[in-house]
Amino acid sequence: MGRRPLTDMMQAGPIRRRWEWLLKAAQLVALASLLTLHGWALDPHKAITQYVQTAWNSESGLPENSVHSLAQTANGYLWLGTEEGLTRFDGVRFITFTHHNSPGLASNYIATLAADRDGSLWVGTDSGLSHFQPSPTALHGGTFTALTTQDGLTDNSIIALCEDSKGGLWVGTHLGLTRIVQGKVEDWTTGRGLPDAAVNAIAVDSRGTVWVGTANGLSHLEDDHFVTLTRRDGLPDDNITALAAGKDGSVWAGTQSRGVAEIREGMISAPSHPLPWQEIAGLLVDRDGALWIAFDRHGLGRLYGDKLELYGVARGLPSDLCTSALLEDREGSLWLGLLDAGVVQLRDGKFSVFGKSEGLSGNYIGEVVEGPDASMWIGADYNGLNRLYPDGRVEVLDKRNGLPDQPVYSLLVSHDGSLWVGYRRGTLAHLNSGPVEIYQDPEAADASLNSLFEDRDGHIWVGFNPKGLAEFDHGHFQHVTETGIVRCIAQSGDGALWLATDGDGVERYFHGEMTRYTTANGMPSDHVMYVYADAEGSVWAGLAAGGLSRIRDGQVVSWTAKDGIPDTTIGSILEDNFGNLWMGGDNGIYHIARAELNRTAGVAGASVHAVVYGQADGLRIAETLFGSMPCAWKARDGRLWFATIAGAAVVDPAHVAGAMTPPPALIERVTFNNTALPLQRGLRIGPGPGNLMVSFTAPSFIAPDLMAFRYRLQGFDPDWVAADARSARYTNLPPGHYTFSVESKNENGAWDDPGASFTVDLRPPLLETPLAYVCYGLLALVLAWAVLALRTRSLVKRHWELTRVVAERTAQLEAEKAALEAARHELHIQATHDSLTGLFNRAAILEHLEREVSRAVRDGEPLGVILADLDDFKHVNDNYGHLCGDEILRETASRLRAAARGYDLVGRYGGEEFLIIFPGWDLQVAPSRIEDLLNAIRSRNFQVAEGQVHLTCSFGVATFRPDVDSADVWEVLSRADTALYVAKNSGRNTARFEVRPT
Repeated sequence: MGRRPLTDMMQAGPIRRRWEWLLKAAQLVALASLLTLHGWALDPHKAITQYVQTAWNSESGLPENSVHSLAQTANGYLWLGTEEGLTRFDGVRFITFTHHNSPGLASNYIATLAADRDGSLWVGTDSGLSHFQPSPTALHGGTFTALTTQDGLTDNSIIALCEDSKGGLWVGTHLGLTRIVQGKVEDWTTGRGLPDAAVNAIAVDSRGTVWVGTANGLSHLEDDHFVTLTRRDGLPDDNITALAAGKDGSVWAGTQSRGVAEIREGMISAPSHPLPWQEIAGLLVDRDGALWIAFDRHGLGRLYGDKLELYGVARGLPSDLCTSALLEDREGSLWLGLLDAGVVQLRDGKFSVFGKSEGLSGNYIGEVVEGPDASMWIGADYNGLNRLYPDGRVEVLDKRNGLPDQPVYSLLVSHDGSLWVGYRRGTLAHLNSGPVEIYQDPEAADASLNSLFEDRDGHIWVGFNPKGLAEFDHGHFQHVTETGIVRCIAQSGDGALWLATDGDGVERYFHGEMTRYTTANGMPSDHVMYVYADAEGSVWAGLAAGGLSRIRDGQVVSWTAKDGIPDTTIGSILEDNFGNLWMGGDNGIYHIARAELNRTAGVAGASVHAVVYGQADGLRIAETLFGSMPCAWKARDGRLWFATIAGAAVVDPAHVAGAMTPPPALIERVTFNNTALPLQRGLRIGPGPGNLMVSFTAPSFIAPDLMAFRYRLQGFDPDWVAADARSARYTNLPPGHYTFSVESKNENGAWDDPGASFTVDLRPPLLETPLAYVCYGLLALVLAWAVLALRTRSLVKRHWELTRVVAERTAQLEAEKAALEAARHELHIQATHDSLTGLFNRAAILEHLEREVSRAVRDGEPLGVILADLDDFKHVNDNYGHLCGDEILRETASRLRAAARGYDLVGRYGGEEFLIIFPGWDLQVAPSRIEDLLNAIRSRNFQVAEGQVHLTCSFGVATFRPDVDSADVWEVLSRADTALYVAKNSGRNTARFEVRPT
């Protein structure tokens, strides 16, 4: 494709101008909507591990795993620059542009991106600069125009892009700096004060000043001339690799080998917290002023105030190999590009979780209770007792602190502020200002203290498993009951104690008398996990495999799954400050309005509406823990705490309620009879009838899989249609005036009203217009015989037209069917084959092994199983790099396939280890076949870019004998692995057969 002059590229005809006006209007609407989304930025007071992390890589749809740049255009799309093309992402679908399918894209290697305020995108590649303008007929596509040194650029390898406050684009390369303003390319390298032609980074601060990082200093533009700061002015290093501007006017500079520095009001300062690594790949200042640092090969860091937090592979990041790509999107999420693992999104979830990553002694949390100083006491099962302070510090208490045991079974903070801890074997510990006091119930030596409760009069009650209820008074246990499992204790407004018992229903203890509510009273189950007494006199009970029950004035009303309860078991119940009951169970946490529960109580056919939260909302695992007390807690600040099997989860209901606005819907493409139409409000098409297809989306990266769409073609559809895909299709649409509307719905159930829409007039066929009928009448009066001829011709023409349409549609369906079959076959190959070597992957080869073992048992024939491992392969990665190691693994796979028989099975077992299956195993010829495999590896060197590499391989050989062995694949794999271990210890480059006992 020939290049147009840059000035021509900026021109547009009437359709383009109408499209640009509509696009800008849509951008303003989209931006206004996005500002009301889930949050402005990541909460800087949370640990990085408490954010919800989502990763995408080549298996998710990226063209490959190296993401070097990120940008978000005004319509909300996220753009990712990789080494194999430019990818657009709406949260669900990846669309990749390459220089093969998109003429004008200079190269597939995308180094840097910049979103223009007009909605277009600038793309810096290793072969020039490209400008992407969305298509006036479809957001789905667009036009790329390339600029190179022939157009005035200093070099074709683009390193940095940045748009200034006046709309000019600054372009940095290793050979200089240029600016593009109103179609004019200006050279800013020489005579402007820039200290070096090698430009590494460009940024614009909040005052509009342009900053340029070079290999010999940091420059900023003053009156069309650059003023440079170097080490002599206080910079830690002259080689600037990254820049980031804060909204307070500050600028952060990252260096190649000496960390970061902040420039504020002309003063240069280093961060108060020293960085553990000094090689900086990328920087970003988010909306709260936190500085995010992408370290070269050392993961991610966040500097907020005087606190530095590091986040790498050890804490959950997919890779420590960060690129310079850092982006904060409009929904407040942080995006990070990785060199070998795609892209990572960090976002605020509705829940924050505290577990081992945040300093707790364990993740399996059973109890949570608030202390008088707002610290949280947390029982971590067999990992002792934790005290979580408001500033995030954690103190772990166990036997070393005088506690009687490790496993915690219940907690209580009494009115005097002291802590009581229940254990097994009837043991109760009291923590106050002095030494730990320990009490023992001689009647409960084989029971655990699962619940502790202090009533309004200061009496402490103990629920046992399985020794019933007792009052603890001055060091003595006075049993009210001797049997039963008490999971939870509550007190109602009349002073009565309510007990959740596992097997005996709900018990009410008042003035020495016990009243019991069981299945005989209407309870769905006698296994009760939790009781909660509200201020209106109702007692709410969470049941195991029974849903929710309410006891009021002695009457029992229940809700189960058929009534809208999303979980069969309810293990905890809390009430927030907004009239909602929050419940935790096996499948997550959810809340239901208490007023709705009361309104539907006992009403046949009535259903409640629950808002359910899971991993997409920040829970690491949805399953909560219950059965001990307190497994859930409402703090004084209104936050709700839940014990889960993956940490203590906390949610602020006040913040959850505000995140309701969905992202705006966008109409991506409109076609009529397979012809793309311009995206404008009033379309006039036809003549009809015909086939109308509309594609739509809503770019969002917060739980995009939970989004829903509905559409309606007014004038055709009687009501809204729920979309099962992000498109709508109307076949043989009759002529008429229509309005198409589409709305999106986020995970909170809110619709994007009014959504996106356009009107369309489908003109009738020419032969069906009023003028045509008048002509027919006149001709009928003059030439009656001609009417019959014309009518016959019309019918024949219509017949052939319909025949053509049917043929085209049939061909289209056949093509779609063939494409679907091809895609299905490709997905099967990807699911069963290793992407590097082309061999069966681990899951597939193990499935083949199970099948061959079953066949060997059926046929009574032995089966050979070999584990092969490349010797000293770690030295290859260490000395030549992982790319060389990958090439050797591919060649090894090729040699093994060539040396094996056609019906032998070879798979990649893991890393440099391979699993080979030999059906029809002949022990007499096995040594020669093994020798062939060994020679296939060691007989000739591996030819790689770095030179020739000689490698050998070690084999562990086992034989499955159906007459003596059990049909257990893991048993034969274990024997092969043992033989491989012997081969490795015998000097490598050899095979060892299993040794069977004689």
